[in-house]
Amino acid sequence: MDFDKLLKQLQDWTNKVPLVILGSGASVSFGLPSMWALGEHLKKSISFADIDNQKQFDEFIIQLDKLKDLELALHELRIRPNVLNEIIFKTWELVNKHDLEAYDQFINNKVEFPLAELTKYLVYPTDKKLSIITTNYDRLAEYAASMAGAFICNGFAQNYLGHFTNQIHHSNIKALKGFSGQVNIWKVHGSLDWFKTQQEQDIQLPLRHTIPAELKPSIVTPGLSKYFETQLEPFRTILTQADNEIENANGFLCIGYGFNDIHVQPKLITQIKNNKPIIVISKEITPKTKQAIIDNKSRAYILIEEVNTTDTRIYSSLFPTPEIIPNVSYWTLAEYIKLIKP
Repeated sequence: MDFDKLLKQLQDWTNKVPLVILGSGASVSFGLPSMWALGEHLKKSISFADIDNQKQFDEFIIQLDKLKDLELALHELRIRPNVLNEIIFKTWELVNKHDLEAYDQFINNKVEFPLAELTKYLVYPTDKKLSIITTNYDRLAEYAASMAGAFICNGFAQNYLGHFTNQIHHSNIKALKGFSGQVNIWKVHGSLDWFKTQQEQDIQLPLRHTIPAELKPSIVTPGLSKYFETQLEPFRTILTQADNEIENANGFLCIGYGFNDIHVQPKLITQIKNNKPIIVISKEITPKTKQAIIDNKSRAYILIEEVNTTDTRIYSSLFPTPEIIPNVSYWTLAEYIKLIKP
């Protein structure tokens, strides 16, 4: 393997400021729960007085134990509204708890936060604008943008009581005095900060420790309900913006994203087929990622994963077979940044 050639390609593609796509793998290292941990939490924390609701939840547990996959288990059943609401509330509570713990670590400088370093690095070139698409509910992208000194656009006014509007992201970057630039964050499955009122109004309430009375978290859980919920606001507008970002991007940097999402993946694969460059860094390059990129004959890709617990394996259109680099962890964002920064 010509490592210098690989390094030059990584730097070139990254310095052109690709669209950043965050998956669950970008959050797990900061204590955010995996899908498996979330499934186990739901099993232990939910029960119903209503016999029919409890019966269906018991069926869900059976499916979850059988399939070992939360999303597949939820796909097997058409969840009753009361059961689905409880799943949403318990999901919010668990993810929010760990998100706020991560936030405390960031502001007290107890852990390194390479996503903030990457955001700061990418927001400065060209027009001082960076776009992030994430399938996560957590606020890590917002924390990173804040630490980079950027103005955040996510569809909501950045107030203590933030209203939703599709016009916010059209801000004049040059007029944003005091900010390093603008970061668009499109959260296609919702956010811990988003809630819906009983009057169907979409609002943003930052850094809540509990769910406000009479409000429902605007997060889309895995399963059949995902198809319905994302046809409603704010998700219709968010998905439209995400689609536009993917179509207009000059390349893609995927962090912990496994190509297992019906909302981001189709548009992304279309652009990859058009030979836009893509870099994927993840603890494991999933079979679906290889299928979407390598099997689709992409001519511009670099995929980086862990192998043998201590080494890095790289798949690339630059060379015919995967290569292993011993005793390095380039699949982690912290080590990847060392490769791309001068």
